[in-house]
Amino acid sequence: MGLQGKKTAEWFERARASLVNGVSSQFRYWGDEDTLVIDRGEGAYVYDMDGKRYIDYQCGFGPIILGHGDPRVTAAVAEAAASGTVFAMTQRREVEAAEKFRKAVPWVEGLRFTNTGTEATMHAVRLARGYTGRDTILKFEGQYHGVHDYVMFSTAGAPPRSLGSRYRPVPWQSSSGIPEQIRSLIRVLPFNDTDLVERVFNDEGHRIAAVIVEPMLGNSFAILPKDGYLAHLRRLCDEHGALLIFDEVKTGFRIALGGAAEYFGVTPDVGTFAKSMGNGMPVAAIAVRGEPLAAWAAGGISQAGTYSGNGVAVAGAAATIDALSTGEPYARIEKAGKALMAGIRSICAARGVTVHTTGVPAMFGIVFSEEAPTEFRHSANHDSELYETVIRGMIARGVMPCDDALEPWFLCAALSDEDVATTLTAFDESLAEAID
Repeated sequence: MGLQGKKTAEWFERARASLVNGVSSQFRYWGDEDTLVIDRGEGAYVYDMDGKRYIDYQCGFGPIILGHGDPRVTAAVAEAAASGTVFAMTQRREVEAAEKFRKAVPWVEGLRFTNTGTEATMHAVRLARGYTGRDTILKFEGQYHGVHDYVMFSTAGAPPRSLGSRYRPVPWQSSSGIPEQIRSLIRVLPFNDTDLVERVFNDEGHRIAAVIVEPMLGNSFAILPKDGYLAHLRRLCDEHGALLIFDEVKTGFRIALGGAAEYFGVTPDVGTFAKSMGNGMPVAAIAVRGEPLAAWAAGGISQAGTYSGNGVAVAGAAATIDALSTGEPYARIEKAGKALMAGIRSICAARGVTVHTTGVPAMFGIVFSEEAPTEFRHSANHDSELYETVIRGMIARGVMPCDDALEPWFLCAALSDEDVATTLTAFDESLAEAID
């Protein structure tokens, strides 16, 4: 029996008549009987077309940090919409949002707004190539930087055992339609291995324009960097004249107000932000410091977008940053996340199931394996069948994480103590059902 109720199934049939597979993003398609159609969100909850309520731990794959329909954000967006949304020039709200961004993320000397994380990473890669005069980009297995051709290699959709030797990995192409020539411009390595990065820089440092890295893996269990790993990347980039790009589409404004640079104490040259910056509004940014900023400002490295910095998006961003700057949302998320992670470990111990919780309270993963993963290849050791069974049981009970374990649980500040208790009860009952 699928997850759809009667009305939700009817709406999904309507969706399939107009939308390819009934969705506008492939990750939303769960199959013909399980793909849900959502009517509305409110605080920590979403409601399907049958009116069934779910505690939401997907949060739109990360953007919702304050809660669905947060009144501070919706009021700012409504006011902006009534004043005109898109102009052929800079607008007041864009300036105000940029000032709030820079105050929150103090390493940033300049930025430009865009609309999506994919756009932000695409422009960051182009900026690195334009500034350095080099073409090669180094990325890491299991990391996802959007859906443009230059980064669609060895993402979390790759079969871990098909990546070749860790000493000379095979860039696994994540989609058809990518020209074969692009493969020659990418180098891919396992995450968290300083020796391998050192080796590649010694061999090809003069060709590397940038290292692009999710400071923690947003599509692979929220795996954290080992102590000193990000600092090692920073040193190698400095020594070889490459740029360090932090892809903070998921970590930015979520794991700390100042993002990964604040949390881990390492500063990149370029940062890409989206998701939690706007609490669900389609807003993103490319942030820069130092000489690359001057090169960008001088012209010749193209970036443009009709809807970049549009009024409703930047108004949502400004209101979200204001709310996060109080610190209160982070305190609530920290409390709920710690309780969930500890509760899940306790439940598994009581039922004799080995589990690891990875990541941080605002964004964590659950791994059913003997050892905690430190890189994407370790996902091959995870019991994905058990995880999916448990999560499907939780969804049936009104609690909705993503059923793909590689996708972390995302928390919002609207979660209550009762929501946490309900979630742990649903996890316990679903685990018991799965292992019986």
